[in-house]
Amino acid sequence: MRLILILAILLIIPNSLAILQITEIMYNPEGSDNNHEYIELETNINLTGFIIQDSFSEDTLELLKYLPSNYSLIVEEGFNHSKINATIYSVGATIGNGLNNDGDIIIIKNNTDIFDVIHYYPSWGGENNGNSLCILNEQWEECLPSPGYENSEYQQVYNIKINELLPNPQGYDNADMPGGEWIELINFGNEINIENCYLKDLAGRTIDITTTHTYNTTIKNHLVVYLNGKYNGYMNNEGLEKISLFTPEGILIDEMSYDSSTEGLSWSKINEKWIQTVPSPNKENPENKTHLESSIKIEKVYLGTDYKAKFGDNLRVKLEIYKGNTTKNSISIWIEKNEESISKRTRFNIEKKYEDTAITVPIQIFPNCNEKLEDGRYHIKVEGLDKTDSHEIKIEGITKNLCEEIKYSSEKIYKESCSENNINPSNSTIDEIIYESTNKKTDRFAVYLLCLTLVFIIIQITTEKWKK
Repeated sequence: MRLILILAILLIIPNSLAILQITEIMYNPEGSDNNHEYIELETNINLTGFIIQDSFSEDTLELLKYLPSNYSLIVEEGFNHSKINATIYSVGATIGNGLNNDGDIIIIKNNTDIFDVIHYYPSWGGENNGNSLCILNEQWEECLPSPGYENSEYQQVYNIKINELLPNPQGYDNADMPGGEWIELINFGNEINIENCYLKDLAGRTIDITTTHTYNTTIKNHLVVYLNGKYNGYMNNEGLEKISLFTPEGILIDEMSYDSSTEGLSWSKINEKWIQTVPSPNKENPENKTHLESSIKIEKVYLGTDYKAKFGDNLRVKLEIYKGNTTKNSISIWIEKNEESISKRTRFNIEKKYEDTAITVPIQIFPNCNEKLEDGRYHIKVEGLDKTDSHEIKIEGITKNLCEEIKYSSEKIYKESCSENNINPSNSTIDEIIYESTNKKTDRFAVYLLCLTLVFIIIQITTEKWKK
């Protein structure tokens, strides 16, 4: 019905008067609408006494400020127009009945002459996001506000915000992408190519958004922009820093500030607040706050159905590890009683910060061939990253035939003076070591000596025979 009304109104607009056109509408500003709504018109006509009408009411325009400009603004009472280069008209407390956020019809007329009419809809854009509606290339679309100035293609809307940034990565800040420092953008609008937009830090240094600094300049959801070796440290690790995002024409799109940063943590925008979290490039920002404290927990000890271990066993122990804000890497695990170790120490490193790691490690219990160790309760101990944990187990008996056999692996032979076993948690290999009693070693040496004597006798007999 309203469309029919608009068409009917347009048919009666006098051609000779069609020198006035509505060119921009701010109908739903970000935040409070009060004193922030406006309508821009391209005209050089004195509009004093003209009428602006919406679906429910109409107001008479009153001149507030005149400037020799091709643009005029209709504003609400209290609107700040001090820096706007245009003629300003007021309509009192609200424009009409207030520009309806759900869409409305706007008519500009003088007596019975209608100069322009527009029916806008929130589906066009500009809904509580800081943008307005502009007529660009003879079409209405969402645009960056430009009250009092000519609309142009540079006003293309960038519904893009700075979403996350990593100022102080682990390792080299200036590493080639995907390493080093980076800034993640998020797009709340349609897919858009942001090539030649740029970022600027507090010192005024810029990073152009090109394929030199990102894998793709078109952003649909997230886009990570990398330093990629341009500067030797772009974002400050200590002290105040501000990062700003601009259009290719230098129009500010978004900016954020932070004060110092923790190595390995990113600044992430979560629920409109900036907090330090585990980095999540090209993903949704995690809502849980990052823990700076490390933790180590013995999650499970793999034992038999009797829940016991034997001397000489090679146990497997599952650990749950979280590395927080620490520069320490090494973790060791062993078995002891009364501070006396009865196993080798297994050592490994955890390099990455702010990550949970589940790892199963081996512990080689001493074989107790001399039976100096008593059956009973012992403690598995783990320490590292300034944290410890322990777990009690029962050890009884000796692994069958362990002290009567020997096996070699990687040319290693067990000696009780040796007490370390290093592993790589990402690619661990376990050397199997079986122990041999001293008596058995003596018997085996005697056999070797007998064989060597027989060989020597045979060689001697053969030599004498050839001499004859």
